[in-house]
Amino acid sequence: MSTNPDDSGSTETPLNVLLLAPSVGGHEDGVCRELLHGPGERERALLVTCMESPAERLDVWTDHEDGRPENATVVDVEAAARSTAATAAGADGAPNTLVESVGSETDLVELGDVIDRHLADLASEGETTVCVHSVSDLLQRADERAVFKFLEVLTSTVERAGAVAHYHMNPDVHDPETVETFEVLFDSVVDLRTANVAGE
Repeated sequence: MSTNPDDSGSTETPLNVLLLAPSVGGHEDGVCRELLHGPGERERALLVTCMESPAERLDVWTDHEDGRPENATVVDVEAAARSTAATAAGADGAPNTLVESVGSETDLVELGDVIDRHLADLASEGETTVCVHSVSDLLQRADERAVFKFLEVLTSTVERAGAVAHYHMNPDVHDPETVETFEVLFDSVVDLRTANVAGE
């Protein structure tokens, strides 16, 4: 799978990747795993989840031949929308995993502060990878301008931390102009509507 569909010829690893994953048939979890695990020995993960539970996002990582990361942190944005049991399950059976729940009323500035704190902690210990699931969910919480600014700051923070990150977005629920607006923030765009995914 190419993570540089513009085929610019650059061999430099993109630090911030937009993953355009349609609602059906896009092999989203498999590509997410690939982006989480490589390249290099990135055994520290920061997972940001809005609608899925921490357990569901951790399962994407752990369903891999290399197993769980050495350390993982999950920032759970929409805990209030799920049962307490589902939220608590994020840490059960997952050693070295921290789950921080962030209330649905939390604004994007506060959310950014939480992410920055955890990213700094993980990056100080070693190579770190970040997954944001998802931009589409964030756009249900705030207007386009606010989400754009949030991601503009976050992508810069990822670069400064020496981390790599990918950000899920469902192109089926946005008009093409919205998708194009956000594409400019990222080093690379992987479009699962057109990408050749390994194993197909």
